Amino acid sequence: MGDSPRINLTVPTDRKSGNRSPTPSPTQKRKNIFSNLLPQNLGVVQSGSATGNPRNKCALKPGHSLMDWIRLGSSGCDLAGTKGVITPVSHAELAKHCKKDDAWIAIRGKVYNVTRYMDFHPGGADELIRGIGKDATKLFEEVHAWVNYEQLLGKCYIGPLRNVAIVNLEPLDIVSGTPSKNQSPTSTNGGFRLPFSISLTPTPTAPQSPEKSETLPRFDWIQKTSDITIIFYTKSLSNPGLMVEHLSDVEFIIRVIIERSTHVFQLKFAHEVRWPCIGRIALESGKVELVFSKSHPALWTTYGTLERKKGSDLEPKEFDAITCHKFNHDSYAIVLRPQKKVLQVQPIGHHISVTIRVQGTGEATRSYTPIPAMYLPVPCPESCLALLVKSYTCGIVSKNLTSTATRGLKVSQPRGNFALYRLKNHCKIALLAAGSGITPILGIIDYLLERSNNRIEHLKLVYFNRTEEDIWCREKLEAIAEKDTRLSVRHILSTPGDSWGGERGRISEKIAMDLASRTSPAAITFFCVCGPPAFNDAAITHLASAGFSTDDVHVFQG
Repeated sequence: MGDSPRINLTVPTDRKSGNRSPTPSPTQKRKNIFSNLLPQNLGVVQSGSATGNPRNKCALKPGHSLMDWIRLGSSGCDLAGTKGVITPVSHAELAKHCKKDDAWIAIRGKVYNVTRYMDFHPGGADELIRGIGKDATKLFEEVHAWVNYEQLLGKCYIGPLRNVAIVNLEPLDIVSGTPSKNQSPTSTNGGFRLPFSISLTPTPTAPQSPEKSETLPRFDWIQKTSDITIIFYTKSLSNPGLMVEHLSDVEFIIRVIIERSTHVFQLKFAHEVRWPCIGRIALESGKVELVFSKSHPALWTTYGTLERKKGSDLEPKEFDAITCHKFNHDSYAIVLRPQKKVLQVQPIGHHISVTIRVQGTGEATRSYTPIPAMYLPVPCPESCLALLVKSYTCGIVSKNLTSTATRGLKVSQPRGNFALYRLKNHCKIALLAAGSGITPILGIIDYLLERSNNRIEHLKLVYFNRTEEDIWCREKLEAIAEKDTRLSVRHILSTPGDSWGGERGRISEKIAMDLASRTSPAAITFFCVCGPPAFNDAAITHLASAGFSTDDVHVFQG
């Protein structure tokens, strides 16, 4: 197969005169021209807009900007038209409100009155009208799933979308199956005659999990005079990862990792940028951003070209351990820095494989989960990976990794099977960790406490260790719990010293039953478990004995 086709985006030329068109004004920040997605995942990335333009905005009337909409919502105007009363809405009732001057829309189980929002919609009223009078969740996900609609339409909220059962209690003629006019609706003993008919409005299909269909990232870009932002829109809660390789000051390889798929893009800027870039991932929306500073501040007429490559696993990159800080009797904080210009942003709960060269025996590999830098007791530059490592006497990798600053470590791209969307409907979650099993839990804690949709109510961390000295990140965790009371931290030690005044023991059926009890107002509905294999097995056994479904448990395997 030949080279993948690419599209160059440049200022259009007037064919008659041969002159270039005038330079766009500084307010025109987004410029994209794309063809449809080419076969076999090659070619230029397709936009997410229904028209093929990633930012298909319309000119809004004066007085209809985002700030004007916010001011209208704060004015006390009854945008929902319900006088503040939350009212469940059936599908039949929703379908009645399908006109521009009477427009209701349902997104992810919530119904909004968007009548007043019509003229404020950046995509134009016609685009919004496509979704009114029905459940527009699928359309919303396809066009702009990253938008925080709950905040934008909060004052328009009518109520939850409900399925309504219609029960016909009129007696049926047993032979014909039609209602009998001569029979009383009640039997001789006062009860209703059976059979009676029941009809139920269709239940909206549940959102498809990212595992069931491959998510193709959609591309966009914005710029300021000083920098340019490259954007990839993935699916909500798809928990994407990111790797960026610097080839030159204008050329980069970008890998967007979604579940078990790696999407590879070759980006060539129209002008030079500075390294390093800044990577940001909005986990709830799945929006991935890369911010590059321009070498020469100016507004560009085009970002350059973006070519989709065949996806494949990345060859391990070489990293150096630039920091090795011992913080207790057998544990170390390690900072890994890439030897080349590489940026790697981890998906929540995913691990990397670290391979070291061992003299006389070849190579040895061990998996570690990078942690948020805030939990590390030493500084960690943005382009580096932060690890907490327990050194074992017989551990080839851990002994070598923690003995001194090590060079030439081979580090894989992120791997794992933790699906963030499984936590979507749960606001009372327990995290069971043992020893170094706390590492994937740390990222989950940060995400859940910051989550805006289905805000967490109770987050219980039960952390098992042998001794008090073995507890990792204790001060940081307890400081977070003191600041945010939704998080509770519970330490249980198996062989504590005499001065320990806390709980003693191991994972047990009683602990599982207390957490999984359905009678408690803070009853846990989902568990994350991480520790040695024996701990994980015991936790699963005790939760099952307590009557908790394993469908609502995720176990991180070492």
